[in-house]
Amino acid sequence: MTDRFHRSDARDKVTGHARYGIDLVAPRMLVGGLVRSHVPAGTVDELDVSAARALPGVVVVTAADLPLARYGMVINDQPPLASDVVRFSGEPLAAIAAPDEATLRAAIDAVVVRITPTPLVTDPEEALEDDAPLVHPELAAYELQFPTERQGNVCGRSVVEDGDVDAAFAGAHRIVEGRYTTPRVHQGYIEPRACLATARPDGGFEVRTSTQNPFGVRGTLARVLDLPESLVHVAGTTVGGGFGGKLDVTLEHFACLLARRSRRPVKFVSSRAEELVGANPRENSVVRIRSALDADGRIVGRDVTCLLDAGAYAHDTPFIGSVASLQGGGPYRIPAVRSQALSVYTHSQPTGAYRGPSGPQMVLAVEAHMDELARAVGEDPVAFRRRHVFEEDDRAPNGQVVRSVSMRECLDRAVEAIGYGRALPPGHGIGIACAWWTTTGQPTAASVKVENDGTLSVTTGATEIGSGAVASGVLHLVAEAFGVAPDQVRIASTSDTAIAPFDFGAQGSRTTFSVGRAALAACDEIRTRLLDEASHHLEVDVEDLRVADGRIEVAGAPDVSRSIGELAAAATFRDGPVQATSGFVAPPTEHDVRCTGPEHFYPAFNSPSFHCHAVEVRVDEETGKVAIERYVVAQDVGKALVPPAIHGQIQGGVLQGIGMALYEQQRLVDGHVRETDLERYKLPTALEAPPIEILLVERPSAVGPLGAKGVGEPPIIVPGAALANAVAAATGRPQRDLPMTPERILGAAS
Repeated sequence: MTDRFHRSDARDKVTGHARYGIDLVAPRMLVGGLVRSHVPAGTVDELDVSAARALPGVVVVTAADLPLARYGMVINDQPPLASDVVRFSGEPLAAIAAPDEATLRAAIDAVVVRITPTPLVTDPEEALEDDAPLVHPELAAYELQFPTERQGNVCGRSVVEDGDVDAAFAGAHRIVEGRYTTPRVHQGYIEPRACLATARPDGGFEVRTSTQNPFGVRGTLARVLDLPESLVHVAGTTVGGGFGGKLDVTLEHFACLLARRSRRPVKFVSSRAEELVGANPRENSVVRIRSALDADGRIVGRDVTCLLDAGAYAHDTPFIGSVASLQGGGPYRIPAVRSQALSVYTHSQPTGAYRGPSGPQMVLAVEAHMDELARAVGEDPVAFRRRHVFEEDDRAPNGQVVRSVSMRECLDRAVEAIGYGRALPPGHGIGIACAWWTTTGQPTAASVKVENDGTLSVTTGATEIGSGAVASGVLHLVAEAFGVAPDQVRIASTSDTAIAPFDFGAQGSRTTFSVGRAALAACDEIRTRLLDEASHHLEVDVEDLRVADGRIEVAGAPDVSRSIGELAAAATFRDGPVQATSGFVAPPTEHDVRCTGPEHFYPAFNSPSFHCHAVEVRVDEETGKVAIERYVVAQDVGKALVPPAIHGQIQGGVLQGIGMALYEQQRLVDGHVRETDLERYKLPTALEAPPIEILLVERPSAVGPLGAKGVGEPPIIVPGAALANAVAAATGRPQRDLPMTPERILGAAS
């Protein structure tokens, strides 16, 4: 739409005026902290907080003080504070508030905890064995928020099935199978989780927090605190990165409980160790794929099982598993597919959403497997993909008819740009990986107002989490609608449940897509009113007017015009302020419920986008170290609204994907997280960032604003697979496990 790039939040951020969660202060404020279990599985024999409570100004809350036994997103399985049983190392046992950090540390140290260890299971495959310890023996008695399968250590199961899979394998000319694994990885946001809660005289709460989803946090807080949502006011701060890790309640309920008990504001800020031990990282996964091939080397059947490690509590992993189940076939035509995802309890920190949830795990498995299939039939991996990629109106395994398909174009453009097929030096390899992805819909609303000086103000409940989805994407859409410069649009309010209209949260690449549609609908209503006003002033029919450059002019006579500010001022005093609010919910995508079942959480990919990454690597045969020589992204964005912002999203997403592919992992040793600081948890930096060639493909969505599709999540889901295939090409050894550390590369089986 435009190469002009303006962000409404840029000045505050670069000048230091933006206020993050860690900057929050209030008169008489207490600081909060948690007493955590250092045992991954056990029974609590003693929790003595009397010495802590005896310290001056200290307030302590334990499970005995709470109104709610358990809560959850899918299954009400998680106590706010553990009482008789602990299920992961780092689980909160008590919440403490104190006048200062020194007193807080003394109070935490004064708490006496005795826990008797019990048998534990930390591997999702082992958790499915018949004799595995049960993380939740009482699972069948828990209340459900949504229907989900729960049995043994399984807390969710999603299945997509189309065609006769068993017959495909029975008649196969060849069967190829593989097992692919990914580790837990933390979202890596630099700003720690932080919040400030104040108890109100009416029994409600004011909560300021660094969150991606203020309305979702409000809903969970209301359940935990046993209050109506109207008594919980959540306002977001500037967010210093989230990537899915700040969607849900983390510290806010503890701050509220302590604020209620102390009658003083309470602030929580996580330490880096608490972030790595007690947050909700991306699930570690095990994916098994079997593919059936006919005599012509075409895939005729596929059977996929994905295990996602939910950790000690289900959280949103069953939702994430439902997305995983849609990806078993990849962006390919396969007549018979069975793809299932199991969410599995283990004695470890609960996992959760991270940019492109389940995408990197499934794309690694599908795309590494595609290369292995090509080798099995003696075909070039690119040619093999070209034989199978989705074309317009193909049927996906969920019965969805796939439209606005650009998979072949993305593949061809990436392959051409990387110079695929050319002779390479020894130790070099080129890897290709393809994917398709969804654009999450869900409800939102936006209000647009024309000020008397012609400035446009936008109010929305959507959170700007740093991506520019609101601060640039929505802003440019509104500016374009009236032909004004982007700096004439002001994002007046976001992330405040008391002021802004509802929004589903900054997740699923949905913000510009959904809020943009709502904002444009509001702009249409305002434009109609301004045209009526201009018709009155200029004494011409509405049909003879047009909006351009912040003015309404007579078609063919641009000198006869009025500015939208003049018209808004006149209309305000004639009929009231010129403003409009509009809501938007993306229409459901048609699919075959017989393929997904009626209780599938996420049964279809909405306004799907298509992607191909190509990467050339150099692998040192002696050390196993990987150097990225070139990286190419061909991404279908539907309509490129603000190309510089899209480029930024792609660059950041690719670097995160590189981190997951080569460096990052959270390992458990006897149930304890090993990487508890950023020295041991290796995040990629600018030194590891290769130049990235970006090719934007535009195949418009029928639903998105001006045809746009979601762009934020897809860049992270493909790099792991592309790099695995590149390293395999360079070494001649399949790469099925992330991260591809030098030791793992040198030890990979041929």
